Formats: sequence, structure tokens, C-alpha cells
Amino acid sequence: MPSWNLLVKKFFKESILLVSVFLLYLVVGKLSLNLSSIDGYSTPVWPPAGLALGFVLLFGKRVWPALFLGAYFTNTTYFPTSETWIEFLISNPQNITISLGNSSSAVLGAYFLKKYSDPNLNIFQVHELLVFFILAGPVTAFIASTIGSFSLYYFKIIYFEFLFQTWLTWWMGDSIGIIIFTPLLILIWKWYLGEEKLIRLIIFASATMSTFVFTLSIFFITRNWEKEFIKYRIKSDGHIISSDIENRLYENIRLVKSLGAFISLTENLNRQYFEQFSNGIIGDSSSFTALSWNRLVSNSSRAVVEAQLKKDYSESNGVTIRKENRMLRSPISDKYVLIRYIHPYLENKQAVGYNLLSDQVRKDALFSAMSRKDIEITGKINLIQNLDNNLGFLLFYPVTRWNGEFGFATAVIRLESIINKSLVSNDPNHLCIKVEEFKDPFHTDIFSKDCLNNEERIFADYFYEYPITIGSHVLNIRAIATKEYFQKNLTNASRFILIISSLLTGLLGILLLIIMGKEKSIQDIVEKRTFELEKANLVKSEFLANMSHEIRTPMNGVLGMLTLLEQTNVDLEQKDYLDNAKKAVLSLLTIINDILDVSKLENKRLEMDLKPTNIHKLCKDLIQLFIPDARKKNLEFYVNVSGLDSNLYALVDENRLRQILINLIGNALKFTFTGSLSLDVNLSEDRNYIVFTVKDTGIGISPENISRLFNRFVQLEDSRTKKFEGSGLGLYISKQLVNLMGGEIEVQSVLNVGSTFQFTIPFEETDQREIQIENLHLKLVGENDHFHVLIAEDNSLNQKFIVKLFEKENIKTSVATNGIEVIQLLDESLVHIDNRFDMILMDIQMPLMDGMEATKLIRKRNDSYRDIPIIAITANSMDSQLKEYLENGMNGYVKKPIILTELMTAIYKNLKK
Repeated sequence: MPSWNLLVKKFFKESILLVSVFLLYLVVGKLSLNLSSIDGYSTPVWPPAGLALGFVLLFGKRVWPALFLGAYFTNTTYFPTSETWIEFLISNPQNITISLGNSSSAVLGAYFLKKYSDPNLNIFQVHELLVFFILAGPVTAFIASTIGSFSLYYFKIIYFEFLFQTWLTWWMGDSIGIIIFTPLLILIWKWYLGEEKLIRLIIFASATMSTFVFTLSIFFITRNWEKEFIKYRIKSDGHIISSDIENRLYENIRLVKSLGAFISLTENLNRQYFEQFSNGIIGDSSSFTALSWNRLVSNSSRAVVEAQLKKDYSESNGVTIRKENRMLRSPISDKYVLIRYIHPYLENKQAVGYNLLSDQVRKDALFSAMSRKDIEITGKINLIQNLDNNLGFLLFYPVTRWNGEFGFATAVIRLESIINKSLVSNDPNHLCIKVEEFKDPFHTDIFSKDCLNNEERIFADYFYEYPITIGSHVLNIRAIATKEYFQKNLTNASRFILIISSLLTGLLGILLLIIMGKEKSIQDIVEKRTFELEKANLVKSEFLANMSHEIRTPMNGVLGMLTLLEQTNVDLEQKDYLDNAKKAVLSLLTIINDILDVSKLENKRLEMDLKPTNIHKLCKDLIQLFIPDARKKNLEFYVNVSGLDSNLYALVDENRLRQILINLIGNALKFTFTGSLSLDVNLSEDRNYIVFTVKDTGIGISPENISRLFNRFVQLEDSRTKKFEGSGLGLYISKQLVNLMGGEIEVQSVLNVGSTFQFTIPFEETDQREIQIENLHLKLVGENDHFHVLIAEDNSLNQKFIVKLFEKENIKTSVATNGIEVIQLLDESLVHIDNRFDMILMDIQMPLMDGMEATKLIRKRNDSYRDIPIIAITANSMDSQLKEYLENGMNGYVKKPIILTELMTAIYKNLKK
């Protein structure tokens, strides 16, 4: 069953991938069609080529079906409706070959790249870039452009004359698309996988895409200008030709009307008069094939009219009709419109006596002329004259003679002769000329000139129309661009601009990749060195932490024993020895703390613990530490905190502020032998800062030494003649702490006159006050003899110190040397109410089971010990370690060596909770 789920998930995942690739290719492909040249079959830049190659490089050849379908439907403008899918595919064979070329070239290009370059797609190296842009661009694009352009030629979509131009544009378009968009897709994917930085992707994408968008803007403007120019040229050339054709048609209409006037006014109209007048008209217009007088007669007059025809034209057969290309006598009808006279006769002798009403097209035009009483034209007809090209049309002009005879002055016109005359007098500039008749629901083609290939879609949008109204008919003249017209008038400026600009965009992308490659190499080196330094720094921090632990543990025993010894009966001399020993231990503790603080600062692990603090009280209490030493040196010690309200609480890190002041006051006291020192504390005028000023009349500092005063491990005296104790870390730590609090520290000093240190910290007043432990005595629980503390400590010296300490306070204690013994003692005490424990002092590092593991087990218990107060007794002092103890269930901590007041304060706080 699990394997089946895996198969389903894999299938679902693959389906999403293929659909996503298909949709992205299709969308980008449809948008990219707008980048096509005016010919519509090639694009100077083809982004889908870059996407296709990128997809195969990233996901392998399994995306080929999605690329094929994406390419196919990109080039397809409709979906099958009534036809089957097979018929639909067969109807677009060029799309199949083009899609095969596009998708297969991406697969082959990816194969070459992975074979001859870095398979990890490291496109930032110069060598890899060269291989990429040779194989990925020109080589890959050659395959698609060759297959695509020859497909268009083979399936007669383009002409041979356009083959090379189409191939070149296609090849360059795919190459540029690959150069620009394949690296972009690779960078996006690498960023998605977390292998590339976002800033590098943003720089590359913004630079290349902004340049590309600017290029597209110029391309569209130029291409639109080219389109408008071609359309303007077609309109100009087409208008000239169309206007000339119109003028010639209207001139013929005028001549037909003049023939009608002649017929209507001539009293003794005969063949001779008619031919003489008609000969003059035909001489004026070379467009007329024949002129005739077509008389309307009734059946009762047919015999008379046929006799007159026989008299004028001896070969006449009377009234005739045309049937199966033969002239036959017309059947009897109520009326006839027959050709009475015609000129020239020899070319048109079969037309004499022809009944125009026997042909529906001629009949409709005759009736229309009679109803409109004006000129009328027939549609396209086959002329009855025996000529090679007998397509033309007739002009009918209704005429009523002076004697009442009614008929039509008629002209036989071949449109070809009119158009040829117009084209001879006006250079057609390789335009296709079409004449159509506007008829609902479709148009009828009447005539075309030089239009053998004008059905090509490339010319569909480039034409000019000129409608001419004659009678009830509208003739539309269309001037359409041909391939010769495009070759003569197309500048290809937009194509060249887009190619050149896109190449520059691609070169910009290459340059950016090279630059970013150099930067990436440098960054990799820096990150490697940084990692090594951080590793070394971590080793150093761990070493310091371990050394701190190892030093603090025996120091705790020494200080504890000294504290216990101090509480015994000792004489004054022994008490002096004890005081000196305790000072030495505390001095050593200060140095250890300073070194740990430096380590924390360097690793940026030192955090401020802000809490409401009474600044006035802090300073007052702090001064008491230094007054005895100041008196020993006969120094005046001035303290001015009058500018602060005694109940003013500020949100600061109390311990760190105390540390800064101890360092500064301690230095002032150490380097001052006569005179005085002072501490002045007040608020700044804008009440945004608390200003602390420590001033002394000591030895001072020279100007050249002030600049390095706050450096690490710096003492302003030769180590061989050193008179003053110290590690050289106090001022460095003080400056870093002030800066962490958001303040500044500065010093002013004159050699042998004195120094002034002033620092500021931000002031944020608060009304929240921490619980103050006042009047704290060593007596913890008064007369309660049942208070029981479990001490978990493996160091025998520390055990002895803590046990003795609690014995003096009549507090019952039990000792465990590891976590396992702690759990055992807790379990055993449950059956004896008098032996229940009230608190656990838990050492961290113990054999078998450490204090952390023991605490976790206690917090999971289901008895009353689950919530027992547990205080960590630890030689570890890193903030991250102390925080870990609290997060894992401990209620507080006391750092070794144990200061008695700190231990009792921690115990008291947790009992109150």
C-alpha cells in the first residue's frame, strides 16, 4: 500500500510539472507572437526557446511532451470544432514539424551542455559561460530554425525568396531568447532551492529585463511606424491607381451618354451615321470593345425589325439568342431588346439581332436602367463576341428617340483594358489590383491583376480599398501588397533594432554573469574563511566556557571555605589574611568574567536584560563599595545624584550598568593618589538620556594614548615596568556595553592633571518596579526546623561548603552526587513526610546523569515534586547556557563561585513564588 501511495504522489507531482511547463510555455509563446516581424512568421527574439532549454536542463527530457504541445498550440489559432483531432492535425502539418523542431532542439541542446559543461549549471564561471553561449545559443537554435523555416517553405507558407531571411531571423531570435531567458530561469530555480542568493537574482533580472523591456518598447514603436509606412505607401499608390480607374470609367459613362444623346436626336438614324459617330467615340476611348443601339420592340413589330436587320446586315438571322455557344433564332416573346446597330461590325457580327432579354444578367440591368432612368451596369458576364478574353460588362443608358422609339445606348467594356491603361500610366509598384462587386451576402470577384499569390496571410493586413458606384452597382477596387512590394518598400528597421538591442541585452547578461561570478568566487572564499574563523571562534568560546567552569568550580570551594573560616573565631591578623585572600579570589573572578564578556561581545551573544531600576539607589549603594578604599588613600569622594528623583525608575540592564560604573570608578580610584574623584549623575535637557560623569585628579592620559584607550588588552604602561594591576579589558567592555545600550562614551584627559569619563544611556521612565528584597538576613526560614534542601553536587569541597552554610542556619540538607541519586532520594522521601524536600540546588555537570536530565525527569513526574523549586548551581556563565536552564524547567540559577548573598536571594525569590 505505501508503494501505491508513492506512485500516486509521483504521478501527481509529474502531472503538475508537465502542466505547469505546458501552460508557461504557451502563455509566454502567445505573448511572444507579438514580437514577430511584419511578415508574421519569424520573431527577432523568441523567449520560449530560452524557457524550453531551461526546463530540460532543470527537469530532464521528461518535459518534452509538454514542450511539444506548448509549441504546437502556440502556433495554432483555433481548436477543432466539427473536425476530428486527426483532421485538425493534418490540416496544420507545419505546426507539427515546427513543434518537433522547437522541443527536440531543447532536448539536444541540454544534452550537449550537460556533456561538455558543468552538469550543476554553474553559469558564473567564464569557461562555463563560453560553453553555454556557444552550445546553448547558436547550436541549439540552428536545429529549431532550420526545421521551422524549411517547414514553412515546404508547406508553401512562405516563398523561396523569404526562406533565408526567415531562417536567419528565426535562428537569431532563438539564440537571443536562450541567451537572455535560460540563465534567468536557472537563477530563479537555484534561488528557489536555496542555492543562490536573492540579491544576485534581483540584480541580474532587473538589469536584463529592464533593458529588454526598453528594447521591446523601441521595437514596437519602430514596427508600428513600419506598418504605418507600408499602409501609407499602399494607400498612396492604391489611391492613384484607383482614382485613375474611376476617372476612366466615368469618362466611358460620359461617352455612352453622348452616344445616347446622338441616338435620341438623329432623325434619320441609320447604320452609316451610327458607325461614323461610334467610330469617333471608340477612337477617344480605348476601353470600349463595342458600341450598340439596343431597341425595345414588341412581338408584333418583330417581322418588320428583322427585315430592317436583313437590309442593314445581310448576314443577319433576325432576332437571336445564345445557347450552348451557338446563336439561334429567338423564340416568340412579348418583347425583345435586340441589338439594332453595333460598331465595329466585323468583331461583333454575331451580336446583331441578339435579344438581351434572353440573358438574366442583361435583363436585370435593363430593367434597372429603365426604372432608374439612368445609366446602369451589368455584373460580370461572358460576352457573345468571339474573343480570347470575352469577360466584361455592359453599360446601358435608356434613350427615347424623337419619334418615340425606346431603347438603350450600350457600351461593351473590358475592365482589363481600363486597368492596363491605368497601370501603364501609373507605376503599380508591384501591387496586386483586384476589382470586386459588392453584393450581399458576399462579394464577387470581377477582375484581378498580378494577384497570383496575394492570398498569402503575410499580406492580409496591407491593402487599400476604393469603392466606385455605377448605377445600382458598387465596384470595389483593392490594392494589395505583394512579396515584391514588401521587398521593395520594407526597411526591416524594427527587425534590426530588436536584434541588435536584444544582442546587447544578452551581452549585458553575459557581463553581469561574469561579474557576479567573480563576486561569487570572492564571496565563496570569504564565506569559507568566515566559516573557518567562526569555527575557530566557537572553539575558543567553548574553551573559555570550559575553562571558566573548571576554574569556577575550585574557586567556589576556596571562596566557600574562606567564607566559613571568616565566620569562626579568628584574631585580627588572621582576619586580615582572610580579607586579602578573598580579595585575591574576587579579583581573579573579575578577570574571568571580563574574558567571558569579551567572548560574548565578539560572538554577539551578549544580550541586555532590561528591567525597572532605581538609578538613585543603585549609585548610592555602589559608592559604599569604594568609600573604604578611598579613605585609605586619603581621597575625597564626591557623589552628586541630586538631579535624580529618589523614586525614579528607568528601564535598564542593572547588572551591566553597575559593571560599567565599577570599571570607571575603580580605574579612577586606582590611578588617583592625591586629590579627589567624583560621580555625577543627571538627566539630559531633553530627558532622553541619563548622563554619568566620573572625574578624577589622577595621573591623566596623553593624547596619543586616548585613541587606543578602549581597545582590548591595552594597558598604557610598559609590561616590564608595570605598576598597576588589571587585564586591560575593563574600558573595552564598558564601551561595548554602553554602545549596546544605545549610548556613547567619551573621555577628556590632561596628563598629570586628571581625567573625565562621561557616558550616556537612553532614558525610558517606567512605573513597574521589581520586587525588592529588603532586610535580607542569612536566617532563611526562621524557626521552621522542617525546611529541607536537597543538594546535588559532585564536588566534595562544594558539598562541604553548602552543607556547612545551611547547618549554621539550622536548615536540613541531603546530598546527591549525580542525577540518578537525586531521583532516588525523591522517591524514597515520598514515604516519609518528615523527609520531604522543599527545594533542590542542582549542579549541572555531574557524572552518570547531569542536572539538566534530572530536572527534565522531575518536571515529568506525577507527584508533588513535579513543581518543586530547582535552582541551578553552575560554573557555566554563558547567557545561552543560563537561558537553556530556565527553558528546561529550572526556576533560577546561581553562578559559581557562590556569593552568599546571591545564593540566599535566589532561594528567597523562589520561595516567595
